[in-house]
Amino acid sequence: MDDNILKFINENFGKIVGGFLGLLIALIIVVFGFWKGVFIIFCILAGIFIGAKVEKHEGVRNLLERIWFSRE
Repeated sequence: MDDNILKFINENFGKIVGGFLGLLIALIIVVFGFWKGVFIIFCILAGIFIGAKVEKHEGVRNLLERIWFSRE
């Protein structure tokens, strides 16, 4: 029986993750309201983006320099 559950999860992993993300977004919007929910989701995505850059050892300083200062 456990093999069937694991097989189902492996075959439908994207659908399961998408469903949970949709549920999470819906709960955020219902609890906090639309604009506050959009702000929370934006902050989460910004955190993920910055975290990914730090993991690649680009560093936060280099990222901020690229965003705010042009290198000519």
